[in-house]
Amino acid sequence: MKTKPPRQAQEWSYSSHRESISKALSSSGTRSNKKTHINCGSSARLTGNVCANVDQIRCQDRWNNTTMNGAYLTNLPRELVRSMAGFPTYGRFFYLARTALHPPTSLCKKLFPAIGE
Repeated sequence: MKTKPPRQAQEWSYSSHRESISKALSSSGTRSNKKTHINCGSSARLTGNVCANVDQIRCQDRWNNTTMNGAYLTNLPRELVRSMAGFPTYGRFFYLARTALHPPTSLCKKLFPAIGE
């Protein structure tokens, strides 16, 4: 059996990248004014959720302060918000007690009638 030689990596043009993301978004009915940078904000916020500091988040995508703070992060001080919500401001992770709760099946069926289908 013959095997195909490995494909050479080719640079993806900006317009091809944007067009592919636009098609994926429209096919799922998702509207967004961002295309090629659609995941930048969520990745910055998720990184912040695991207690990365601002310098680590900025280094993740080589952003400057203006870009990162203006476009990708909220202006809320994360450590203060965590502290006010009752979570520790040290360490990497925190625990949400409600995630350990398993609602009764009868409640799930009322909320999501097609859950068993």
